Amino acid sequence: MRTVRVIYKNLRQRALATALTSFSIALGVGLVIAITCLRQQAEDTFNNVAASYELVVGAKGSPLQLVLNTVYHLDVPTGNIPYGYYQQLKQDWRVHYAIPFALGDNYHGFRLVGTEPEYFTRLELRGGGKAQLAGGRLFSQDYEAVIGAAVTDLALNQQFLAKHGVQDTQASEEHEQHKFTVVGILKPTGTPLDRVIFISLGSVDEIHQPDPNQPIGGADLMDALANVPEQTAGAPVPLTPTHPEPRPESQNTQTKKSESHPARQEETPDHGHKQISEVTAVILKLKTPPFMFQMHREINKGPVAQAAFPALEARNLFARIVAPINMVLLTVSALVGIVAGISILVSIYNTLNERRREIAVMRALGARRRTIFSWLLWEAAAISAVGGIAGIGLGHLTLLGLQKMAYGISGITLAPWQLIRTDIPLTQLAFLNKVPGEILIVAVAVALGALMGLLPAVMAYRTNVSANLTT
Repeated sequence: MRTVRVIYKNLRQRALATALTSFSIALGVGLVIAITCLRQQAEDTFNNVAASYELVVGAKGSPLQLVLNTVYHLDVPTGNIPYGYYQQLKQDWRVHYAIPFALGDNYHGFRLVGTEPEYFTRLELRGGGKAQLAGGRLFSQDYEAVIGAAVTDLALNQQFLAKHGVQDTQASEEHEQHKFTVVGILKPTGTPLDRVIFISLGSVDEIHQPDPNQPIGGADLMDALANVPEQTAGAPVPLTPTHPEPRPESQNTQTKKSESHPARQEETPDHGHKQISEVTAVILKLKTPPFMFQMHREINKGPVAQAAFPALEARNLFARIVAPINMVLLTVSALVGIVAGISILVSIYNTLNERRREIAVMRALGARRRTIFSWLLWEAAAISAVGGIAGIGLGHLTLLGLQKMAYGISGITLAPWQLIRTDIPLTQLAFLNKVPGEILIVAVAVALGALMGLLPAVMAYRTNVSANLTT
């Protein structure tokens, strides 16, 4: 108790210096906790979402970009694949279900995703649940929309206009001739689905058909030029849609097989007898795991599309991209903590000259050298402990402040008060994995503070009693 009273008295005498130094420690500890919590929770969410998707098929390009766009509704599409290719995948005997996605528009930054109603009945989210309606119904015809829980700008039965492009920019043009009506609202899922507006495939295809009554210009002109087929030397460029090209022999075979099985053919919707031309991606669920790797290899060998494993790409994302950035941020946080530790050394060292007579008096009254030495060490450790405890609150309050922003950007739900998971791979230290990471971080901060108090403590230990009593 005597030691505690002495330390408390010394810290109270230098209240301002103690508070500023503790705040520096709290800042470093808070940054480490916030960065670590954010990375762990984001990685867990990404892995949980990826576990809902076995295989994603899209245009040739970056598999990570395909997964980010299809599964997490981030980044831009890699391109489109023919609708007939999706039908081939759907009719493959190894496929349990195939769900198409078609992108190209947004509403105030919320992406419009064209798909089939079976997406809501087939796909299982994390925990085994499915996307459920909080109100209204699923879309049953074109220009009806089902919105995610984070799309708070819209309400049930409200109409809205979509903008061209998956990102909301000033150059994006509104589809003024086509209004969507909200017919359903999904319950919150804590996943990127909360930021999506789901519509029918026919809506996506029809809304991008050129209006014969409007002149071609701007973005519509670029779309038209992109869809012009390559011409051979001397051949005229067709200005009107031509008849669809004949399907490859393999596709005709698949069509004949489907005609011989009427039950199988009923699964393919007719979209109100509209001819769907392209889709952006296809979500595949295979009947058995070996088929998943077989289909992945076959699709990637073909010239039309690529297949990607969302779970693998999510791990690669955090291992190759997020991990280095996370290390840089943690290094910056550690440097803040080291600077704060040095400030402890400077604070105690600067007051040591003023306290030499006090130390000499205590020595004359019977205090031992090691007692004086331990007092200064405990004083430095106490400053770090106060800052570390404050840093725990600061770190989790930072997550609380970022919660709304993270949900608005990516649909990820942060748990501000969730403790850090300790992942130490060494078996000799495996028992530490049961200890919350916050405790270990504060322990490191206290040890750093005590280390910085070592030099002033040694100087106090060597204080000359007679010389300082006479001054």
